[in-house]
Amino acid sequence: MVTPATRRRGGALETAIFDAVFAQLEEVGYRRLTMEGVATAARTGKAALYRRWPSKDALIADALRHALPEPPHPPCTGRVREDLLATLTVLRDTLLTCRGAAFKVLKEESEQGKGLMHDVVRQRLSQPVREAAFEALRQAAERGEIRPEAATRQIAAVGQAVIVHHSLTEGGPIDDAFLESVVDEVMMPILRP
Repeated sequence: MVTPATRRRGGALETAIFDAVFAQLEEVGYRRLTMEGVATAARTGKAALYRRWPSKDALIADALRHALPEPPHPPCTGRVREDLLATLTVLRDTLLTCRGAAFKVLKEESEQGKGLMHDVVRQRLSQPVREAAFEALRQAAERGEIRPEAATRQIAAVGQAVIVHHSLTEGGPIDDAFLESVVDEVMMPILRP
């Protein structure tokens, strides 16, 4: 006996659609992603997508907003190494949550200038992570743990830049050992007196 298909609504349908967006970004990339491809992958109709999202950009931006966590709060362990590691862990975990789609979209979108997804990723991820790292550096400078002149936003962006570069060019997993190497081999030598 065949059971009739259950029609998904609300949160279940939205989750399936957002999962399909990330799967499609991973498989075909931003430029080749279509509303029809997402609908097929989510096992729903194209009309269901267009009722809520007028374009693929609006759909991708909403999927990113859904997947990206709330902006991180600056950690305060009292040790700059642990604070930086905690901040970069948030970045890594977010990349895992959205399967790296945030940066894949930005990579393809950057050739055409900044757009909606760039703004979403900047507001929810890159800027807050950079500010959390900067706050960790500022506090460490106040404690005398690092050179005072090392507490800059530019230096705070270095660890994030290494991770983004790795994600865009190398791909593959970013494990705890990689994060520790970014902090210990890149960040700490810059910060020490």
